[in-house]
Amino acid sequence: MRLLHDDGTLVHLAYNAGVHPAEDLENLIAHLTRYAVPVRRKLGVERLGIGLWLAPAVADHLSADRIELVRLRRSLEERGLEVVSLNGTGGRHQEHPGPDWAKPERYRYTMALAKILAFLLPEDVQSGSISTIPIGWRRDWPADLHAIASKRLLRLSRELRGLYGVTGKLIRVGFEPWPGCVIETTEQALERVCGIDSEHLGICLDACHLSCGLEERGAALRDIARSGAPVVKLGHVHNHTQEIPSTQPVIQDTLAAILSGAVHGSAHIEVEAHEWTAPKNKGPAALITRLADELDWTRRNLTDLGLKLAA
Repeated sequence: MRLLHDDGTLVHLAYNAGVHPAEDLENLIAHLTRYAVPVRRKLGVERLGIGLWLAPAVADHLSADRIELVRLRRSLEERGLEVVSLNGTGGRHQEHPGPDWAKPERYRYTMALAKILAFLLPEDVQSGSISTIPIGWRRDWPADLHAIASKRLLRLSRELRGLYGVTGKLIRVGFEPWPGCVIETTEQALERVCGIDSEHLGICLDACHLSCGLEERGAALRDIARSGAPVVKLGHVHNHTQEIPSTQPVIQDTLAAILSGAVHGSAHIEVEAHEWTAPKNKGPAALITRLADELDWTRRNLTDLGLKLAA
């Protein structure tokens, strides 16, 4: 969904389709039909944003076959769906995210996603976002790998600049701090990543982490503002139960920072439901209802901030 701020800033609201991963293009399109279209209809909107999760094999397939890439874009358009963001972790779960940034496979996968996203972006959208892993797991990360990873990120920066020169589409890659990884905090992300390129490399903020106090959101946003690094995406947005703090304050603070110009960003917001499992014998209907409810909750919070639904 698209929402518009009074100052003209376009906010994209989507859900992370990694909740129903597909290992090939046929199943990917089938999942869009089975889940995303009913969610869109339940919300009563003509266009719904999808944060696609593409398995490495699917990314390779689309990169090698332009006809198949055109097919995916047409499939999205026919179903009233649009993509401005990709989940670039590569693995189905945070515990199994695929190769780290010291390995060439991670760079190749991310660049494949960048080229795919540049093609999938709607004509009137100039920037896209890709979330990626926080460099690697700290327990498997000896000091000599830092230099290797930094060189790969420098190459990624150069290639993303080149992609912009060819397509006119600005693709940003965001690193999401995660406990137990090389990058655990916003401060570490700014130090290890954003000094390389403050335009194409940035941060994915985890609304759950910020709402639960793993980081103080005000301090995190101030650090980002001082660095000039972009907030590539705000993810893991939920309407939580009373046991877990709501992510509403994080949405408000982050959007206020972006819309005021204090923080550089693309105003991409993504609802995630990775940890949720549908009750037995419920079929896809339970997940469809859950996703629609979460999106509707987030949409209402955004309209309460003064944003209006865009056509």
